[in-house]
Amino acid sequence: WPVGVMGMGSIGAVIARAVAGFDYPVQGWSRSPKAMDGFKVYAGRDELDAFLAATRVLVLALPLTADTRHVVDAQALATLRDGALVINVGRGALIDDGALLAALDAGKVARAALDVFAAEPLPDGHAYWTHPKVTVTPHISGTTLIAPGVAQIVAKIEALERGDPVDGIVDLERGY
Repeated sequence: WPVGVMGMGSIGAVIARAVAGFDYPVQGWSRSPKAMDGFKVYAGRDELDAFLAATRVLVLALPLTADTRHVVDAQALATLRDGALVINVGRGALIDDGALLAALDAGKVARAALDVFAAEPLPDGHAYWTHPKVTVTPHISGTTLIAPGVAQIVAKIEALERGDPVDGIVDLERGY
């Protein structure tokens, strides 16, 4: 049951380390090369097919950009190992909904657990609501704890006021 985590930023790296802690074989995929202890990280479009071919449980933790919209399309799903599981905790539009439904119906993908959707809230009547191989959750995969969140905001404001560098700044060119 090799697990592949797409998106090796702060969220994806935590997911990958947690899964690796249960002795699952883990690999990651990132837009750019990254070194991670304990597992291989594939990088860029050139290594995407190799990453997908080595993956049976696909976890999406990517931001949504022009490059990642529908990154999980029919070709990507066909490249996964047979009987794959797809888990999306990133952004809904990472997945081509029609391609995922077709892969589920064909048996290529055994199940999908989806916490995010291209349109939120997920519209009444969407096929995900009634598909027997889809589990829908209400965008709760990552909650913000109030006290630590406020402390983080305060610390960043204070750092900015001192002229110190602040991490977590959105790069508008990259889109995240």
